[in-house]
Amino acid sequence: MDKPSAAQMHEEARRLYGVVPNFFKETGAYTAAPAAVYLIADEALMNGVLSRREQQAVLLELARIHDSRYDAAVHARMALDAGLSPTLVGQLLDGKAVDDTRLQALVEATHRSCEKRAWLTPDDIKQLRNQGVTRGDLYEIFALTGMKKMTAFTHHISNFAVEAPLKPIDDQLGNRFQKPKTTRRQRLFVG
Repeated sequence: MDKPSAAQMHEEARRLYGVVPNFFKETGAYTAAPAAVYLIADEALMNGVLSRREQQAVLLELARIHDSRYDAAVHARMALDAGLSPTLVGQLLDGKAVDDTRLQALVEATHRSCEKRAWLTPDDIKQLRNQGVTRGDLYEIFALTGMKKMTAFTHHISNFAVEAPLKPIDDQLGNRFQKPKTTRRQRLFVG
């Protein structure tokens, strides 16, 4: 594979998404590799075991875990487009339990995987399996976690803007997803 250029990644993003994400613009000023990885992973996960609704529930949990306002705005919009109700999106962004058993199981699997850095015990795996979460689900959650670390961490150091079409969603986030008072890692989560 030839070394990708930022221009190629921007062209591909425009073709696929109709817009060049500001994440691509930020990283493209230094390297095209993150955009290339993101595009390849995004395309592969579109045909994975998790449905679009399920992916968006996982991605909203990851936005919350990483305090990523950018990802929260992007995936709130995508979750609505995938058929999640505004109430459900709000519950997920607030870290509240949802009535959809499957989505709740995936959110719990995401939370547990991140909290334990995927050092899941056999009991953890059994509990998740009893909730209907398969190894395939977990492996896709891990892939989505990598993608969201990339966008969230980039946003944390650069604070690039949310794309203009997402500004109304960003405005609705209020004070959510601000830099935490301390970034020292005692625990990944509070609650």
